[in-house]
Amino acid sequence: MKSITLIPMALSLLATSTISIAQTAKNIATVVPTLETRSHYSDAQGNYTDVDDPAIWVHPTDKSKSLVVTALKKGGIDVYNMQGELLQFIAPAPAPACKNSVKVCKNKAGRLNNAEIVYDFNLNGKNVDLVLLSDRGLDKLAIYTIDVNADKLLTYVTAPTAPLIFTKNQKEINNGNTAYGLATAKTDKTMAFVSQNSETRIAQLEIFDNGDGTISYKNTANLDFPEKFLLPDNSLWTPCSDDDGEHPHLEGMVADIDNDALFLAQEDVGIWKISLSDAANSQKWQLISKVNAYGVPYSRTWSDAEDEYICKLDTSKDKDYGNDHLIADAEGLTLYDGGNGKGYLLASSQGDNTIALFNRTAPYQYINSFTVGDGTIDGVDETDGMMVVNANFGKKFSQGVLVMQDGDNKPPKNASKQASAQRESTNFKYVSWKDIAATLNLPVNTEFKRN
Repeated sequence: MKSITLIPMALSLLATSTISIAQTAKNIATVVPTLETRSHYSDAQGNYTDVDDPAIWVHPTDKSKSLVVTALKKGGIDVYNMQGELLQFIAPAPAPACKNSVKVCKNKAGRLNNAEIVYDFNLNGKNVDLVLLSDRGLDKLAIYTIDVNADKLLTYVTAPTAPLIFTKNQKEINNGNTAYGLATAKTDKTMAFVSQNSETRIAQLEIFDNGDGTISYKNTANLDFPEKFLLPDNSLWTPCSDDDGEHPHLEGMVADIDNDALFLAQEDVGIWKISLSDAANSQKWQLISKVNAYGVPYSRTWSDAEDEYICKLDTSKDKDYGNDHLIADAEGLTLYDGGNGKGYLLASSQGDNTIALFNRTAPYQYINSFTVGDGTIDGVDETDGMMVVNANFGKKFSQGVLVMQDGDNKPPKNASKQASAQRESTNFKYVSWKDIAATLNLPVNTEFKRN
């Protein structure tokens, strides 16, 4: 197992690809959601459920029968159809038992963070489709087969012997620096890239048939991204954190097989592009777009009320090292396939509730931004995870669909006052790509490839 660390003095070599195009006056185009899933609530009654990331599985013969598999963190998994109707719910894995001598058991239960689809994985000599999820509570991957003809759409197949990804034992798991973001890539092997919560490390895993009807994985490399950055004025800058033990971690990731690329969002820094075939070679890492506050000085004070540090930017000393179209946190990433290796990288600019589009290929120019506003149902705010697929799903999504996590879901306008009471809620919104393409004047490609 290799461990690759990018030293700060090398960062000036990576900063040359920064996009300098500034967004004009925040005149952002708006689209509206087409439909939404059921709501989840982050209170005791709602089992403290805060939804995070969707993965869209495309049916091989009838795309209208495709599925949306969603990670609900402590809530488990919801599986929806293309009408946003719930088809299957899977509870999270229970916490490992503590020893009898332990009075208070602090072992964490399953907490599913991000989801990814793998097509045509060879299991016991048969090609099956998989959904992989990062389990932040157990520091493992949760792997399921997908079968729309079975009684259970998703069946758990992670090997009992599958290793911990970042930790060595239960005590380290309970400290919380565990599996976080996730991306998959299927080339000559099936790979998963998993980020570590509160750290800058990415684990590169190889997924394999365990030979007994289950699936396991092994670590082939660790990629350590920087936490300090050399600015053009030769000063070192570290992003502000609200906790002393927190480093500028990464979560949103997406692989581009056609262009040998993996894109990664370092939340308070920007978007990286690395080579899939040579991921451990840090000389090929590029920071292709930086968040607006990149390099901005700040002050940091403790708040007893929030139980964390509060970061205050000194914008009077902003030297414009960042980009106005990407406002921290940089969160979910997804690819729209325009055909022949072309298309768009979509990034959640969580700080201003917009989605930024970049060209999928070098030099990764910024194209445009849009936001998802209120329509018949409420719009989308504070988006973490999202996924776009360019397939023709018929009817409402004939030119593709973008499924987004809504971090601030609101009840319907005609809901009763009791239903409208302040209760934190999250869910997923389906947005028609036809509407996005028409609003931004984008060409459309509906020739979907299962890769």
